[in-house]
Amino acid sequence: MLPQPTPPTALRYQPELMGLRAVAVSLVALAHWTLADFPLGEVGRLPLFVLSGYLISGIIWKNNIYWGGTGDWGRRLGIFYTRRFLRIIPPYYAALALGALLPLASLHQYPGWFLLPASNLLCYQLRHWPEGVGHYWSMAVEEQFYLLWPLLLGIIKRRAGWLWLLVLASVAYRAYSVWYQVPETPVFATVMLPASLDLFALGALLRLHTAAARTQATGTPWPAWPALATWAAWALVWLGTRQSLQAEQLWIIVYPVLGAVAGYFTLRWLMRSPPQARWLAHAWAQWLGQRSYGLYLYHLMLPVFYQRLVYHFLPTASPWRHWWLGPLPTVLVLTPLALALCAISWRWLEAPLEKLKTRFVYNAPPSVPLPVQP
Repeated sequence: MLPQPTPPTALRYQPELMGLRAVAVSLVALAHWTLADFPLGEVGRLPLFVLSGYLISGIIWKNNIYWGGTGDWGRRLGIFYTRRFLRIIPPYYAALALGALLPLASLHQYPGWFLLPASNLLCYQLRHWPEGVGHYWSMAVEEQFYLLWPLLLGIIKRRAGWLWLLVLASVAYRAYSVWYQVPETPVFATVMLPASLDLFALGALLRLHTAAARTQATGTPWPAWPALATWAAWALVWLGTRQSLQAEQLWIIVYPVLGAVAGYFTLRWLMRSPPQARWLAHAWAQWLGQRSYGLYLYHLMLPVFYQRLVYHFLPTASPWRHWWLGPLPTVLVLTPLALALCAISWRWLEAPLEKLKTRFVYNAPPSVPLPVQP
């Protein structure tokens, strides 16, 4: 019998995008470890959300995964959720188990919010970040996005105008939330799923635009200046909105969509593999990008553990306590620990789950007739 080809279920692999994951998650970790005044973590998070919109929209459109779609859409949708579950949830629960052993108080006080996962709703209600797991709100938003997006794209289809309306609706939601729901703590207006839909929608628009460019077979490289100009504008808006609470409210409303546009231009530039970005395809960038989920899971638990050790072994009067808790020693101590943890997570949990995912394909392989015997 002739071999039967296995139909692909993923998009074309682009090493620069994997390298971007490494850079983005590293920026988030660096921001949390150093408590940098500049919103360095958002420079990492915003392109990641745009990238998720690009990749997930591409998978849904490629495999016709819609609510009420044609053919066996229910089976394809179930496979989509199964693959997402295998990629996200088991490593997430392993991290929760480690956090509970530390112990992190929030995991013991509010276990259900993290197990669902719905920690973004918890952060919104509490108006503060849970110790060691405060960043899990963004993963909760991603998982809620996975649940919603096949339904939403089933309504929107491939209509770019509807995606732009979704961008505007997301900005309007943030404005309403900032002005009427959380005016004193506007940052928590960003933790709900509707507040991030503009980022995911820009990723879907990027998918449409790059598909159209491939259809037209245009080989002109996309320039880097739109990405640089938009990120510069983003930084200038941050500098100009630091004087008052009203200015901070304006920043919360504007910065995600401006960052989404910057992420859009950055990703579009990278997709043409410009020579200036080839270093993102380096083996080390690929290694870290592949393990970036584990790095994201554990990076904020590590400073909690580290601080407890410093406070335990160094008395209050010791001048060394403040030095060891400074940005540079913290980064130097935590970096090898974080790399070791994400390597262990990949080797013993994520890589086996990736192999298991290959058993779930959206389209059955075509039947190949037996060769006729002479």
